[in-house]
Amino acid sequence: MIFLIPIGHEQDTVRRLPWVTFSILAICFIVHIFVSIQVRDASSQLEERAQELLNYYISHPYLEFDPEIKKQLFGGVEDERIDSLLSIYSQSVSRPRRSVLEKEQEQFNQIGQTFITALDSLPYRKWGFIPADKSFLALVTYMFIHGGWLHLLGNLLFLYMTGPFIEDLWGRPAFASFYIIVGMLSALLYAQHYPNFSGPLIGASGAIAGVMGAFLIKYWKIRINFFYFIFPFFRGTFQAPAWLMLPLWLGLEIFNAGIMDSISTQGGGGVAHWAHVWGFVLGMAVAFGMSTFKIEEKYIHPKIETKIQDEDAGFDIVNQAIRMKNLGMVNEAYILLLDEARHNPTRREVVEALWQMGKEVGEIEATNGIFVKMIEREIRHDQLDEALRHFYELKERIPDASLGPVYKFVLLKHLMDKHDIAKAKELASELLKEMGVSSSAVVLQDLAAIAKKLGPSIGAKAIQLCLRHPEIPAEQKDRLKQELLRLNPEPA
Repeated sequence: MIFLIPIGHEQDTVRRLPWVTFSILAICFIVHIFVSIQVRDASSQLEERAQELLNYYISHPYLEFDPEIKKQLFGGVEDERIDSLLSIYSQSVSRPRRSVLEKEQEQFNQIGQTFITALDSLPYRKWGFIPADKSFLALVTYMFIHGGWLHLLGNLLFLYMTGPFIEDLWGRPAFASFYIIVGMLSALLYAQHYPNFSGPLIGASGAIAGVMGAFLIKYWKIRINFFYFIFPFFRGTFQAPAWLMLPLWLGLEIFNAGIMDSISTQGGGGVAHWAHVWGFVLGMAVAFGMSTFKIEEKYIHPKIETKIQDEDAGFDIVNQAIRMKNLGMVNEAYILLLDEARHNPTRREVVEALWQMGKEVGEIEATNGIFVKMIEREIRHDQLDEALRHFYELKERIPDASLGPVYKFVLLKHLMDKHDIAKAKELASELLKEMGVSSSAVVLQDLAAIAKKLGPSIGAKAIQLCLRHPEIPAEQKDRLKQELLRLNPEPA
């Protein structure tokens, strides 16, 4: 048995607290506690009514089941199988005269109605969405009801991994609307697939699948961290890109949905795979449409940035530091900015002001760590032009300043995209000095692919480094050796 659980990814910061996502998480958690209590009491009553109904039928097996009652009592099992089972009891009991039969049938029907009433009192049916009996209110409430702690925690984990970042990108009102609408549409499309299904659809997975689909479109390059456990011996972690893992998840859901359809065309099966599929596809479509028509850039981002600037006290801190500096209190201004940057390192304006102020008071190296973290954060957020500008500013003041090789590699690829070959060659040479056999084999091979474009000498050095790496397969090394011969560089 294999367990695969996402535990994080490279996109680890947001500009504002994701209150909508946190609210959804909290509501689902609180609702589940109350629903669990109600389910316990309602389930006990339902079991009593079901047992009473069955006992009466066993004593009077010649009576006729109401089709809906029979369907609900036996969980939608095919009529032929149920009739075959019930016929066992009818062989040993003779039918009474008509007047007695009518009274017994009436009492049996009444007991059946008490069973249906007890069934409908279950929170899952009261607040869940039933495709055969569509309710507009249930289209919303079903998203906050879950069938158990594993169901709840699994859904909340995926929402926590993706929701804050889409909310940060689109803003709180747009994200809240997107979440609810996609959740409603995924349920309606599920009902279109199983129009006669009389069981309740519950859980936030349709809406969360929509968020995952949007995450794939907007953050397809992000590498996701996974924990794996292969029962009972193997466990560990690995990284894989979103563009690989999320489509795999979608493909698995489509496969499972097809398997469930082959078993029963009426729906059920415990997992609403088609709701997941439709939610994911809808999320992708919305995100793709917003990118295509540049809705974010034209309408959403300017409003969010304005709110951030209005709300961010960092600007006040910077202005206060400037006033102190103009009054000759340079050291005091530096200390003010340093304290603010340490407490709120995500405020770029504060870090930039601290960096400038540090030069004036001779404390450049003291601010090095904070400035480097800002550059790394910009790279993770795909703000590569800003990151490049700050990186070369850092190199100018502190030539030996440290920035992780993976971050430098991202900047190298951006330089290649900008066709800045001179700087790219300089940065690639720097990377080759820093990287060794303990570095990522994937990054090393990607570096070699870029280095070959920058010249035979630097390409040869990158290939030679790959050839010494123990994790690169022998077949790949043979191809690298052939490329090294074709380059025919000067001896390194």
